[in-house]
Amino acid sequence: MRLLAGLVMLLVLAGGLPVQGAEQKQYVFAVLPQRPPVTMHTSWRPFLDQLEQETGVRFKLKLYETMNQFEAELKQGVPDFTFSTPYQLMLVHHSQHYRPLVRGSHVLAGTLITRADSPIKELSDLNNKQIAYVGSRNVCSLSLRQTLSKQNIMLNMKEVFVGSSSNVYKMVLLGKTDAGTVLNVDFDAQPADVKAKLRVLLIAPKIAPHPISAHPRVPKQVQQAVADAVLQMAAKPETIPLLKPVQLGKPVPADYDRDYKSLEKLDYDAMTKGI
Repeated sequence: MRLLAGLVMLLVLAGGLPVQGAEQKQYVFAVLPQRPPVTMHTSWRPFLDQLEQETGVRFKLKLYETMNQFEAELKQGVPDFTFSTPYQLMLVHHSQHYRPLVRGSHVLAGTLITRADSPIKELSDLNNKQIAYVGSRNVCSLSLRQTLSKQNIMLNMKEVFVGSSSNVYKMVLLGKTDAGTVLNVDFDAQPADVKAKLRVLLIAPKIAPHPISAHPRVPKQVQQAVADAVLQMAAKPETIPLLKPVQLGKPVPADYDRDYKSLEKLDYDAMTKGI
């Protein structure tokens, strides 16, 4: 009997059989808002279609106009599966017991940049200056703001939220803000001529990237099937292109204690209050 059960599960994980009951159940898969919903749908729906094919599990993609809407439902435990920032997972891990399943392998770090010809040479030079952030709850913003808050320097800075990393670069390069924050992986990917016009002033401590997480009401066998399917997609040339648009390039198993527990030192609600 155990042998038969094991063979059935192997077929499930290999995509040969759907997870039991999955064909009747449609799971809500919520994704944090990073770009307009139409753009997010273009990136995520093909990935979920393939995930359905691999597992037999059906997913309803849920997208949001604002981060507040996304976080409100996350705090209520509405999504069955979710793709969130590391900080958002930390926020609901103990209250809703979301469990991270898989994540990308590239670690993230907020990076503070200025123009290469800027007179700003050290953190104290940012006093009474403008700094551009993507948004109040983005990883690059939170990690830099947390790092700056720990500095033994009293800084009075005007924070400007500009909506995207490309806008941060524009604001800094055009001199509309004195500095800006982006992710290390984004900065590293910039063309050499762009990086030559910028100077890195500070890099925050590195953290594990955004995970796919599951609510505990999702059966463990379904959670495992999803995690295994994502890892298997990275091993097949025909499905690898589906991973990069959803920030899961070179996926690896995720573990809360190893990857995200250290973030609990941040008072997330206080850091984002009123923003």
